[in-house]
Amino acid sequence: MKAKKLQISDDASNQHLSVLLNASKAISEAADYATLLQALLTIIIKHAGAQRVFLIKSQGDSLILEARAQTNTNGVMVEHVHCEANWDDLPKSFISSAIQTKKLLYANVGQQSTPYDLDPYFQRFSVSTAICLPIIKQNQLIAVFYIELWEHDKLFSDEYLNVLTLLTAHAATTIEAARLQNAIDEVNQQRLKLERALRLADTSLALGEQISRTGSWRWELHNNTLVCSEEFCNILDLDPQRRTISFADFAACIHPEDKKSVLDRIRYAVQKETAINVEYRVLKADGSVLYLTGQGCPVFDSDKLVDYVGTVNDVTARRAAENALRVAQDDLARVCRITTIGQLTSSIAHEINQPLMSIVANAGAGLRWLHRAEPDLQQVSASLQSIATEGQRAGQIVQSLRTLTKNTKALLSKLDIHDVLKCIVAIARREIERRNVSLELHLDAKLSQIRGDMVQLQQVMLNLVMNAIEAMSEISNRPRVLTISTFTKEDQVIFIQVEDTGPGISDEIKDHLFDAFYTTKKDGMGMGLAICHSIVEMHGGELSAVLRQPVGSIFSFAIPLVKD
Repeated sequence: MKAKKLQISDDASNQHLSVLLNASKAISEAADYATLLQALLTIIIKHAGAQRVFLIKSQGDSLILEARAQTNTNGVMVEHVHCEANWDDLPKSFISSAIQTKKLLYANVGQQSTPYDLDPYFQRFSVSTAICLPIIKQNQLIAVFYIELWEHDKLFSDEYLNVLTLLTAHAATTIEAARLQNAIDEVNQQRLKLERALRLADTSLALGEQISRTGSWRWELHNNTLVCSEEFCNILDLDPQRRTISFADFAACIHPEDKKSVLDRIRYAVQKETAINVEYRVLKADGSVLYLTGQGCPVFDSDKLVDYVGTVNDVTARRAAENALRVAQDDLARVCRITTIGQLTSSIAHEINQPLMSIVANAGAGLRWLHRAEPDLQQVSASLQSIATEGQRAGQIVQSLRTLTKNTKALLSKLDIHDVLKCIVAIARREIERRNVSLELHLDAKLSQIRGDMVQLQQVMLNLVMNAIEAMSEISNRPRVLTISTFTKEDQVIFIQVEDTGPGISDEIKDHLFDAFYTTKKDGMGMGLAICHSIVEMHGGELSAVLRQPVGSIFSFAIPLVKD
């Protein structure tokens, strides 16, 4: 094998000149990089009668196979591959030498010993002649052509080599320009895709903000301006076309009663470089009020706070729904209280009848003492005092019933839980006696001052007491005992327990005991215990139920104590 350095010759034949002109025309008219490579490789392989032609580019430490052409029964087949060169299919040492020297290498395989004889590729395949021609532009290697002849009776002529050298010199600029244009086209395609994706994302974001009533913003701290989304402007009743506003413009939208506290919280968050979380109202031009929540996250550049980005969400509809739900819950709780009291009609009538009968008896006795020949004013005074006492007792019972049935908002105040328990016992005493239930009171808690709503706690206790009484209504083989007890734990909380000796709680209903609309009673609504559970939670406790040993059940809850 022989390596040969060739110079460009000036005496090319007419045939070669015709090929050169045709090739130059094809190169100049190529519309794109792929068409250019197609034309170049086809001309080279046809003009030389070669079997294979490869275009290889140097990319960093790798050699990239851009395209290849080979002859077959159907003519010339050109492939655009763009993959790393496979040295099982190419002579690595031969091509690497041409790339390093940037000069044309020509080798006749088997004719003379050269360093390339040891190349594994030439050892395996019967190649007659090989050329490796660098494509140089301004002393920069653009690519190399590797060309093969397999027929041993054919050689590349000097004229062909000269034409090939001229052709590659002419093609260098065109190849580089086409490659750059191809890269530009790819970048433009990527840019168009990104622009389409950005427009789609902007449209989706705007639609999502509109549906969720959420606006987005960026607060640029260096100039104290906010860059806002369209929905942000719509929510704050600002001009949607004016997407950049000053922080003062934003502050002017805040309700006068909320402005100071909101701005103080924002300034504090910026000072501490922490997240912003505020709730506030805005007063619109038509006089309507919106309820908003705002969140913002700090943005840092080189550990320096530069911006805040965040959202504002219109929660007016949610606030209205919460208020409506709260009203509905209050109404439902009131209905449940009235329903429970309705079950105690005979007991209540008895409780009221007792002081009324006592009043009548004391009035009669007082009149008799007064109508005697010598009126006994001391006895008359005693009768009148008894009348006053029994009247107060009747009034307290009526007031308790009125309180339970009134439609009032929850009002937390300091009260004695023992007073609540005693009031409920007084209301339910007649029902307890009518059902043959023994009542045991163990109000052992030394501290009993709590903060709560009297009506709601009365409702909880009345519901638990009535449930216990009803649970024991079918018991006939053992005493019916209702136990109400209190005790404290570490002087922090007071526990209230209601125990019965009924059938207890089955596994079937244990997990659904406090679910709304779940009931085991024939005419029950399934809301009593659910409402009680919510009331106890509002007071900072939790209502629970367990089996009592050996029989019955225990309902208990704990409420934090209020210390003097």
